[in-house]
Amino acid sequence: MPTWKMFNESAFFILLGVAWIGHAYLWTGLLNHLYGRPIPKPLLKVWRLFTGVAILALPFLPWGIGSYEFPQFAFFRNEIVGRFFENYIWFCVFVGGMFFPAVTLYRILRRVPRAVVSERSDTVDYKKELGRVVVGDGKLRRLSTLPFNDVFKVDFTELSLALEKLPAAWEGLRIDVLSDLHFCGTPSKAFFDRVIDRLTEGPKPDLVVLAGDYVDTDRHREWIVPILGRLSGIEGQFAILGNHDAYHDPEAVRAELRAAGYAVLGNSWTEVDIRGTRCVIIGHEGPWFRPVPNLSHVPSGSFRLCISHSPDSFAWAVANRIGLMLCGHVHGGQIRVPVIGSIFVPSIYGRRFDMGVFQSRSTVMAVGRGLSGKEPLRFRCRPQVLRLQLTTR
Repeated sequence: MPTWKMFNESAFFILLGVAWIGHAYLWTGLLNHLYGRPIPKPLLKVWRLFTGVAILALPFLPWGIGSYEFPQFAFFRNEIVGRFFENYIWFCVFVGGMFFPAVTLYRILRRVPRAVVSERSDTVDYKKELGRVVVGDGKLRRLSTLPFNDVFKVDFTELSLALEKLPAAWEGLRIDVLSDLHFCGTPSKAFFDRVIDRLTEGPKPDLVVLAGDYVDTDRHREWIVPILGRLSGIEGQFAILGNHDAYHDPEAVRAELRAAGYAVLGNSWTEVDIRGTRCVIIGHEGPWFRPVPNLSHVPSGSFRLCISHSPDSFAWAVANRIGLMLCGHVHGGQIRVPVIGSIFVPSIYGRRFDMGVFQSRSTVMAVGRGLSGKEPLRFRCRPQVLRLQLTTR
């Protein structure tokens, strides 16, 4: 293995920069993975802080405290420890210089799944329409006023999907999907009311689906009925909970959703009649709520529609022959860097399922970016409502 002494100062700093990229990629990937697990929130906060410190610390490893001997690991006087960290930085050079660019290129060149027939979005800037009233009184409301923050610009995305084994009677079936509202004061109630105004205009959808994360404070449970109760579907309304709801009396959240007119599925399934054809609608709130749905007694031959808060259930969906799975949770990363895309995505798969449509065999998964977040930050990643139309092509 080469040593740092082989390089002049300029080359050393270039390699150190590449290593820092790889180091940040590895630590952020681990953070993403842990945030996809049912780990208590206080522990995750501590780990997130530690991750930030660890990422920022790498450029200082070769120098040591009080010693600027170039380019050795003066801080690590023990030969074994010093060699370990030197090898680690060389590994980070590989990750930052080869693996990370390869993954980024793959994401850029990734083909649109064959199920996607068409996709278009209309964007509405509610701060431009309503002014400062949309900011509200949330604890972190000042973040929403940062320059270039798109937290109040909502994409209403019309997405046409061709599904295998879709019943003929469901040609043109419309489904409105909302997730990750994170009621906490910012955005304000006026913001959400205007979003609902838009959704209630025009033809009524066949189904309304809510994919979890409604509240980030106990008192904002009272927003559920007056806001979400205004939505209705011709064939019904269905909801599940998300991980944030688990911290704010989940049974009380379920009660509010029922009062708003929704069938709350939990980790279970129900058989319903849609346009005269039987359909199994499944809720998946894992891994935060257990056990996962048991589909051993699901009637054979029925189309399977699953509402899963997290896209991490995709492999489970494929194994259980789900026709369509609708998800939220990951918010598209909330902050997307040009070319690179998302960075922090709370998923065991990292950035793989951060937003969009994914397909494996006959299973199609649509992942929305959600309407809000506990932290009101959105850069190059606008909030989103999915408005699906199903077809047999």
